[in-house]
Amino acid sequence: MNRPLLFTDLDGSLLDHDTYSHTAASPTLALLRSLAVPVIPTTSKTLAELLPIRAALNNTDPFIVENGAAIYIPVGYFAKQPDNTTLCVKEGYEFWEYSQAPTRAHWQQLLGKLSAQFNNQFSGKYIDFQHLGTQGIADLTGLSLAQAALANQRGFSEPIHWLGNNVEKKQFIAALESIGAHIVEGGRFLHLIDRHACKGAAMQRLTASFKENGKHNQYICIAAGDSHNDISMLEAADIAAVIRSPVHSAPILKREENNYISEHFGPEGWNEVIAKILEKDIKEKDITEKIEN
Repeated sequence: MNRPLLFTDLDGSLLDHDTYSHTAASPTLALLRSLAVPVIPTTSKTLAELLPIRAALNNTDPFIVENGAAIYIPVGYFAKQPDNTTLCVKEGYEFWEYSQAPTRAHWQQLLGKLSAQFNNQFSGKYIDFQHLGTQGIADLTGLSLAQAALANQRGFSEPIHWLGNNVEKKQFIAALESIGAHIVEGGRFLHLIDRHACKGAAMQRLTASFKENGKHNQYICIAAGDSHNDISMLEAADIAAVIRSPVHSAPILKREENNYISEHFGPEGWNEVIAKILEKDIKEKDITEKIEN
């Protein structure tokens, strides 16, 4: 029996872009819980941010942070420790951590190298989270100061608030890539991360862990997202759910089959389109009758 795995973006998808509420998605979240379908947050957010969000969602499944730079699996979720993971303890929670990405310090040093090599060409055109600080992050995102402090606890990436125009942004991205960096663009920020890290690759690795360590051999991956940094997992999933955004255009996919796009925005659209997938693609394949763990 194929078992569904739902990999979902948070901001602008499961969570409202402005209020960060998931209330509109509650009916389908409850359905997924009743069917024992893992709901796997796959986000640009940090480990520190995910702890209270998972608690609010009543979520105990694995999750992916910082645009695919790291995977966290609760200790005990699988019968044994997944390969190539190390123990991570955060706020009393124990996780198996998988990451091969450089640390945040590496990316901060790279930004310094950029200024030196390009004669401060981009001075005043951007500001990174390190220099924004807690108050600046809160002002840009609408997060509380406490939430903004969690957002600044980056492990493997550095978000950047772009201040220049689109032509300059393309030049900035090209300059960073020329010195070994990679940029992905989210709903609010540019994210400086390892070129091998992306949501799609992390989704595939975690799915492999389910196959190796879970109780099922076959899985159907559903991916839900609203932005450019979600494209890699939307393209790699068996079923793609594009969530419309009130602040930017929907990501354009190359794939032509098993695609859905919501009519509504954010969590309302998420609730709508995931429910439709469960009804049409999952129940028709006779795999959402009460799934046994």
